[in-house]
Amino acid sequence: MIPRLLQILLSVSLLARTTAAEVELSALGSLELAFANPVAVELYPGQPVAAQVAFRQGDAFTLVAPGRVQQIEYLVETGAWMDKGQAFAVLRGPEMHHFQIEYESSRTLLEASRRRYESNKALYQRKAIRESQWIEISENYYRAQLEYEHLRHFYQWVAPDAVDADPDALTLTAPFAGLVSYAIEHGAVEVGGTIAKFVPREAIRLEVTLPNAMRGQIAYLQAEDCRLSVERIGGITSGFFVTAWTAPLQPGCGLIPGQKVLATPLLRTAAVRLPMAAVFQWNGGSHVMVRDGGSLRTVAVTLLGSEGGDYVLRGDSPLAGREVLVSSVSAVQGVLLGLGGD
Repeated sequence: MIPRLLQILLSVSLLARTTAAEVELSALGSLELAFANPVAVELYPGQPVAAQVAFRQGDAFTLVAPGRVQQIEYLVETGAWMDKGQAFAVLRGPEMHHFQIEYESSRTLLEASRRRYESNKALYQRKAIRESQWIEISENYYRAQLEYEHLRHFYQWVAPDAVDADPDALTLTAPFAGLVSYAIEHGAVEVGGTIAKFVPREAIRLEVTLPNAMRGQIAYLQAEDCRLSVERIGGITSGFFVTAWTAPLQPGCGLIPGQKVLATPLLRTAAVRLPMAAVFQWNGGSHVMVRDGGSLRTVAVTLLGSEGGDYVLRGDSPLAGREVLVSSVSAVQGVLLGLGGD
């Protein structure tokens, strides 16, 4: 008998709470009521995150030393923007002179091997020479070609007009227009060591670490006056975070390589924007009041973020095209509290 009575009392309490979620407009007397239509939004700002202007390592062209370099004189500071063919460094040491001699001799040997190859090709086709001779001639030619190409790939960046006329010095030029990067150490560089890295302007972008939960929503990063679309997101998490890269910096964007900034993530959503004055707390959650014929009805909402004097929010029921109360909200809330008996 008692459980049945409790059930009835609970039902009456819930009915009273449901009824209290609506207020007749006629019951509000002379209150000045103003309404606003929710504005649909597809993006909303998240919490700012730390970002850095950088480049992905694979975007850089690395210039390595063909021999041991005893000294490097850099003609420009690291981070400078270079024109293609502009001199940026002078390499010094006896190995540089040896390299020049090696390059010239390899070119001479290649030409001699080519002439021998071409002159014996017709003889081989007529079977006027043994196949073993032809194999030897071919191997010598291709070996000379590989050796020359290996040296030529570096020598193409050597300036024809040297900054330093010393035979033990080589002046290097930028392989293309872009940013030059190197550790400023005027010491020795071993064979195969990095002399400099060059990054094309279109490869400079923002790098940011984001919460993994944000990866499916983020569309842009806003940093100062630059809005950049997020182009790539890493597929491996590290402590609940992932690394993301934007599209390259746009012309006119004032960010510079190496700069650290606070960037605002712009997240995709199907939500609306309403003045903050429209939102009030009711029954332990955020709500707004929607005109429904001759009455006001509360609709529970989820706050996603803020933008200026507005909230970006999502309603438990559709808000698009509805009239939402934006004035005298506290007064109407008081009426609700009185009706609900809270």
